[in-house]
Amino acid sequence: MSVLGNRIRRLRKKANLTQAELGKLLDCSNSTISLYEGGQRSPDTMMLVRLADVFDVSVDYLLGREHSPDPKEEVHTYPPSPDSSMLLMEGLTPEGAQFLAAMTREVKKFFSKRPCQTYSRGHCSKCNEDSDS
Repeated sequence: MSVLGNRIRRLRKKANLTQAELGKLLDCSNSTISLYEGGQRSPDTMMLVRLADVFDVSVDYLLGREHSPDPKEEVHTYPPSPDSSMLLMEGLTPEGAQFLAAMTREVKKFFSKRPCQTYSRGHCSKCNEDSDS
């Protein structure tokens, strides 16, 4: 079962809702909710937002990117700790892993071809140029 499925099921039970009741709130069938909870189907972006709204949690929490359903309690660090990345991989399908690997290669390729840019004025230390220009 996926992180997302586990969290949907846990939140639904905490709210004392049946799959049918949650389905009515989300305008979908109870079998769709069952598929989400079992990890056989993933909600689209709009459904993720609706789920987050119904349960008053963040989409990041539903996806396993945050440990706490209350985003105010979450402390974000960059780069993420190895433990937090394991939460993301917990529910990753083989197809998802292949997609993630392909996307990672494409992002690396894209950024390796771009000239150095900074978010503010000047150049970064890799360019060995003055950052106040």
